[in-house]
Amino acid sequence: MRRLLLSLTILLLTPSIHAQDIHLYLTEHELPNLVNCLPAPPDTIGEAFTHDIMRYMWGKQQRLDPVRLAEAKRDAIWDLDTLAAIYSEPFGLQIGRETTPEIYRLFMNGISTIEQIRIRPKAHYFRMRPYARFHESSIFPQDDAWLSTDGSYPSGHTIRAWSAALILSEVNPAAAEALFRRAVESGENRVIAGCHWQSDVDASASAACIGYAALQACPDYQAQAQRARAEFRKVSGLPALEPEFVCDFADWTPESEKVTGSTQGFAMYGNYAFVLHDKGRLCIFDMKKKKMVANYLLEGNTSHCNNACFGVEKASRKSPFPLLYIASCGGENCCYVTDVTLQGSRIVQKIFYTGTDYAGTIDWCLDAENGYIYTYGGRNGDYKLLKKFRLPRLADSDANGEVHLTDADVLDVTRIDKGINIWQGSIVRGRFAFLPDGYEPHELFLHVVDLEQKKIALSRNITDLVDEPEGICLKDGYAYVVFNTNDGPRHSRLWRFRL
Repeated sequence: MRRLLLSLTILLLTPSIHAQDIHLYLTEHELPNLVNCLPAPPDTIGEAFTHDIMRYMWGKQQRLDPVRLAEAKRDAIWDLDTLAAIYSEPFGLQIGRETTPEIYRLFMNGISTIEQIRIRPKAHYFRMRPYARFHESSIFPQDDAWLSTDGSYPSGHTIRAWSAALILSEVNPAAAEALFRRAVESGENRVIAGCHWQSDVDASASAACIGYAALQACPDYQAQAQRARAEFRKVSGLPALEPEFVCDFADWTPESEKVTGSTQGFAMYGNYAFVLHDKGRLCIFDMKKKKMVANYLLEGNTSHCNNACFGVEKASRKSPFPLLYIASCGGENCCYVTDVTLQGSRIVQKIFYTGTDYAGTIDWCLDAENGYIYTYGGRNGDYKLLKKFRLPRLADSDANGEVHLTDADVLDVTRIDKGINIWQGSIVRGRFAFLPDGYEPHELFLHVVDLEQKKIALSRNITDLVDEPEGICLKDGYAYVVFNTNDGPRHSRLWRFRL
């Protein structure tokens, strides 16, 4: 209720949009004619209309809940600024003329365009509203008379609600579930209000989708949507994740060099790129000179080497690089803390986690700048977990050179129940985790997970890049992702995504 009052206060203090400010992307007659698309509303006899009556009775019962009644009354306000205030909450960002002008413009113009699709079917069918058929009152008895002059099929309010969810989920896909859940509630609220039959509401969801589909072919809409997405990334602090091809490491690898094992972990330090392969092969490249400078098998590590991150501590003063943390992802299921050089490597510490909740193997990744290490895993096609620990130092090792973390050492847990199918590489920087996802024939993604809000903040579909995303690192304003290919181990392809 406090949120409701706050939103209404904001609404009263914010100037409403004027008709002259609206730009329609399409006219009413450029939109599909729903009379030719959707079935006619149910006749007053039969099973479908019986269901409408039962839902009307259900809606009257819901009015006894003061919270739901207040929500239904708020959803009934025919004002786009009110709608913007309502959908700002599931969207995760306040939508306003001053604060988010590009999103606001897309929202107002897009909804105003789509909602025209209701005009022809309303006039054609001129369906009697529920409260009028039963000679009762809606939740707004003062409006019943003039509302009866407008047909109930389909519901204009519900078309607006679904249009809002469709448009805003295009700007912020991570909020899609919350937005569509709110759209469904908005449709229910029209039944609770007594102003619409359930079949009106059901048809309105389809109507909004039809109108939204028509917008996809409109250049003006697409240009505005692109500006709105850019604004969202800027305001929310999310990266653009625009891909740029860097290289195929096969082009920098001499024919005489033997490369084995599928491409897996990836890390960068200075001018050097470190490409790890299954069974413990490490290839090191000079990114500036564009050539391979080292190729060897890791000492004591024949694991999958699924992920790799540099820390900040060095094994000794003579070490050319900080410690490299390599996730075994199988075998000992530990993190191999490795001192690497251009000549070879040695394991200087092993980190284990003995705890709960994971199914199968786990990965390890770092937020090196802030001194944390994370375990990452779950179950493919199901939940994923990121558990946060303080990053052990070499001095924390026991007599066997090992560190054993337990549930008592967990500082924080982020659980993602949906949205990440198959985990690959991982790295954390502050509040965000960057997580490649998928392999053929599944879709491929690069996810950004907000560890404070415990949700996916951004998902970039990278299926068009074809190859399997693997290791990831962050450097110089980019997320670098190495891809495993079907062309053989030599062909590790590197892409970068602008942050």
